[in-house]
Amino acid sequence: MVSEQPTRKIVKVLRDAGFTPARTVGSHTVWVNGNVSISVPDGHKTISPGVVRKVHKAIEEAQK
Repeated sequence: MVSEQPTRKIVKVLRDAGFTPARTVGSHTVWVNGNVSISVPDGHKTISPGVVRKVHKAIEEAQK
């Protein structure tokens, strides 16, 4: 089961996986690695479990 994660930790995980911030739309930042992109809310202290799962899925796809 995935739990809430601090926003800073998710950003570090994305950077370590080779993702770069492409653009900011409202309170969300779109991170890109090749053809894989993920939108992450950056105006909050924590990231919800659903978004954490999506981030891990995007990292897996980018590594293929």
